[in-house]
Amino acid sequence: MTDYSKASEAKVETPEGVSLITFPARGHTPFIEWEYPEFQSLCPVSERHDQGIVHIRYKPRERILEAKSVRDYLMMWRNKRNWQEYITEEIADLLYHACEPEWLTVTIKWSSRGGIAATTAAQKGNPPP
Repeated sequence: MTDYSKASEAKVETPEGVSLITFPARGHTPFIEWEYPEFQSLCPVSERHDQGIVHIRYKPRERILEAKSVRDYLMMWRNKRNWQEYITEEIADLLYHACEPEWLTVTIKWSSRGGIAATTAAQKGNPPP
């Protein structure tokens, strides 16, 4: 069994050298929704893989995110140690700053580990209900 008594001292990591591509909206501002079902990261204490489905929703203003670069960024988390809750916020912050949409939400539905299935969410701006 993993000892979590020193969890507050666990090292956390984030992807480095991230390059997200955007392109001009040119007046097109559709509601955009993506699902990435292969997300993985590492628990910062046990170093076991956490897996989940990432759901991204946003309403662009002047820039639209290019999907492949977002997928490549999400793949960079695979061998990074970090807490599920932090990862969701990190992803939302990076995507939001890359394209500055009206609003953006990131939700990750994590696979069950230890009998607990978690869902984490972060939002920027004011998405519709």
